[in-house]
Amino acid sequence: MSTTTPTNSPAWSPASLINTPSPLKKRKMEDEGFCVGQTVEVYDGCGWRKGEVLEVVDDPRRYKVMVLGGCCMVVDDWEVRGVIDWKQDDVQQINTPKLVLKSKEGTKLRIKCTPRAVKAAAFQTGTRVEVRSNEEGYHGSWFAATVVGSEEKDDKLLVQYETLKTEDETQALTEMADVSNIRPRPPIINRLERFKMFEKVNAWYNDGWWVGLVSKVLNGLKYVVYFWTTNEEIEFQHSMLRPHQDMINGKWVASFLRPKLSDEPRLEKVELRTGEGSLMVGPLRGLRVEIAHGKEGYLSTWYPAVIIRPAHNGKYLVEYRTLKTNDGCDLLIEQVDTVCLRPAPPVIQRVRQFQQNDGVDAWDVNGWRIGQICTTMKESKYAVYFVATDTVTEFHHADLRPHQDFINGAWVPAVTDMR
Repeated sequence: MSTTTPTNSPAWSPASLINTPSPLKKRKMEDEGFCVGQTVEVYDGCGWRKGEVLEVVDDPRRYKVMVLGGCCMVVDDWEVRGVIDWKQDDVQQINTPKLVLKSKEGTKLRIKCTPRAVKAAAFQTGTRVEVRSNEEGYHGSWFAATVVGSEEKDDKLLVQYETLKTEDETQALTEMADVSNIRPRPPIINRLERFKMFEKVNAWYNDGWWVGLVSKVLNGLKYVVYFWTTNEEIEFQHSMLRPHQDMINGKWVASFLRPKLSDEPRLEKVELRTGEGSLMVGPLRGLRVEIAHGKEGYLSTWYPAVIIRPAHNGKYLVEYRTLKTNDGCDLLIEQVDTVCLRPAPPVIQRVRQFQQNDGVDAWDVNGWRIGQICTTMKESKYAVYFVATDTVTEFHHADLRPHQDFINGAWVPAVTDMR
């Protein structure tokens, strides 16, 4: 995070802020479910957020939940889980299922298995899957493959890719992949209607499916897709895109079918603290920048944008890449003061795992939120604390970047970053 902290920043200890993110609280459909006023966690497309049930809607059962930060969401029953408090030492015991087998004599045998072993067992030889890569330059991509074997260890599977070749390009690439980076292939959705602005999609590019955001809807069934992991925009035909889907509690959910955030507070642009000035030189027209937004005096989120031209009184006319006008038809264009913008930081895709207390930027609600790693979780996931809202949210490794500060014209890694 930043090398300086606002004086009104609350004192906190990352390790004590949260409990380990809870597993889904299992409930049968005939149970009463959650009630008004109960504290729950809901999935919002990026991670699990804590909130309070405001209203229960029956047939089918849905909930209106106020999540931390002041946003309301209407979610289905299976997108809500209970909040369970426990100690760190109990996590392995609670998350570890037991398989019950029978011996030849009929005696029941209880075998303790890790969640990774259970997941690996689900992908038998011949299963068609998609494999994610955390290597530098490949964040946010999925590649089609087939499971062709397994390793003695329970966390590796041998996969053969359908579109990736060996270096001599004579045969299909085969390698060991961690089960946390393997998923079933999502169902095919034939999208007949046009994709909408800022809809989350997968774009077929460089032999794989890359997660991005539709930033422009063009004529002739064409789109411009923004990739936040590389800060790039690329044009695609309609046929080269598919709706983005997430597997939530064992079910595939398309992003365009998910409930939208309502009553979302609009963050105000904030001036950078002393020492963080933009100090930009050279030709600025077309320069990729980021605009600082905050809340209650905190610098909290950076939104990608492009400078259109200099304006007057030290301001610039910019076009946002991921914010749109009130009518939702065009990208937002506005004048921004120099003290609220900075050049886009160099792209750093962290290969190694983040560590507790590392300063990070998390991609959330179409912008980079400044946070700090609280807890390192399984399957390349993390709990991230945001001081601006005093909240904790779950993120995947590919949706994080090491935090950097632009100080006196140079990019400086956050002090807490152990990269």
